[in-house]
Amino acid sequence: MNTRVFIAELVQDIPLWVVLFMSVYTEYQNDRIFFASLVLGVLATAYILYQMKKGSYSYETLFDKPSEALPFLIYSFFLLILLIILTFQDRLYMGSIIWLYVILGSIGEMFFMRKDRSEKK
Repeated sequence: MNTRVFIAELVQDIPLWVVLFMSVYTEYQNDRIFFASLVLGVLATAYILYQMKKGSYSYETLFDKPSEALPFLIYSFFLLILLIILTFQDRLYMGSIIWLYVILGSIGEMFFMRKDRSEKK
């Protein structure tokens, strides 16, 4: 995985971390900060999708190096578990917007993964 994609993967999660922080510390909830982080996340997601469309990034490239893949999977799983717990506790700040962001980004990535696999066959 190249450095730009790695940074984009981290920036893509900024809205999730902002929501987690604002859900736990309600006195810091701020719509402007949330939407600014969401814009950063959307731009990072668009960059990742662009790299996937171009063929220079896929999840196969991530799993070429297990030393990079395992921490990434643990980190992603941990983040999703925290979001799910806060959702069920009805404490997730901007819950519907953040889940829409997660679902749409995942659908986009799955679309390009599927497209990449069909082109290789």
